Amino acid sequence: MDHLLLFDFNEKSSVLLLFFLTALLFCFLLLRKGLVERQRSSLWLSLFIFLGGLYISPFMLGYAGWYSVQPYRSILFFLPLQQLFLLGPVFYIYLKILLNKEYSIGRKDVWHFVPALLYGLYSLVVFIGDVFIFDQPYFYVDQRDKDLDFWYQFCGLISMLFYLGLSWKYYKEYRKLSVQEVSYADEINYQWMQHFMIVFGLILILRVLFFLLNPEWGQFGSKFWYYLCFSVLLHYISILGYMNAIRSFENLGYRFTMNSELEES
Repeated sequence: MDHLLLFDFNEKSSVLLLFFLTALLFCFLLLRKGLVERQRSSLWLSLFIFLGGLYISPFMLGYAGWYSVQPYRSILFFLPLQQLFLLGPVFYIYLKILLNKEYSIGRKDVWHFVPALLYGLYSLVVFIGDVFIFDQPYFYVDQRDKDLDFWYQFCGLISMLFYLGLSWKYYKEYRKLSVQEVSYADEINYQWMQHFMIVFGLILILRVLFFLLNPEWGQFGSKFWYYLCFSVLLHYISILGYMNAIRSFENLGYRFTMNSELEES
């Protein structure tokens, strides 16, 4: 492959690129909706989809030849693209804000992001050490992407399983408490969150299966099929999540109009 080629378009890299661009598109649409219409839930869903897009990028770029060419190889090494410790907390906070519009993030919520912060600091230490301090690679002497280390992938899986369980618990408790006052908009959000948790759970089941079938997470091999499945499910989340954001806002506007008419009468 020509070393000047930035992206080798082949079947695997092109398919993942398509899903990656789709994720960025829905991320932008939800971000815009969240900012313009002040929908906090859309902002958090936008962040989740963005993290999902980043999650597939190392393998997308790997199939495109980046791991075999400098400086692209170093870019993949030093950028923590797979934020496994962020996906779970972002999913959890999104659920809480979507179901409870009055929920505000407090000090306790900050602790959910400490593992991601520590991994970010670890990535920074690795970058500074290998680029600016040591004359030769120290952390990357094995020439393997730290994001794909087994310990990180395994701990990330445990983290996401934990937050899926935490989200399900919160969902059940909140629905039980609000059963007396369920509006049409609330029912829409309940149904959407059920779908979202099922899909997120399916993603984690696939991760467990691939851990068992192919524990060498840094090897590309059959991992393409996992990332293809993940991309399809992320695409499903993106479409339905954006549709839910639109329906929720339209219903909110309808209720606001009805309330205004009642007050005037």
